[in-house]
Amino acid sequence: MQIYLDNAATTPMAPEVIEVMTEIMKDDYGNPSSIHSHGRQAKTLVEKARKTVAQLLGVSPAEIFFTSGGTEADNMALRCSIADLGIKHVITTPIEHHAVLHTLEELHKKGDIKLILLS
Repeated sequence: MQIYLDNAATTPMAPEVIEVMTEIMKDDYGNPSSIHSHGRQAKTLVEKARKTVAQLLGVSPAEIFFTSGGTEADNMALRCSIADLGIKHVITTPIEHHAVLHTLEELHKKGDIKLILLS
């Protein structure tokens, strides 16, 4: 019996998710930004997913953003929060995930924030 202990990095998908994703990849492979029928179908599926997630979270679909992965999501959340909320000071630790720490270090070097690293 194998035990998987790295769920912070990636988590095995539920079989029903794999099934739905496989069907979509086989049948609805269009680019959602394209105007042809495959693209329009893909866009419809993305928007349906956006509405489902929004409903589960009790927010507007306009508040749901899909990213390519964790690093992009971390960057977007940090940069948007710091810019939109006027955050000037951030406290973290040197063992913060590199996607977060590197972004904060860059924002600090640009003078956008004061960064405090706790040790």
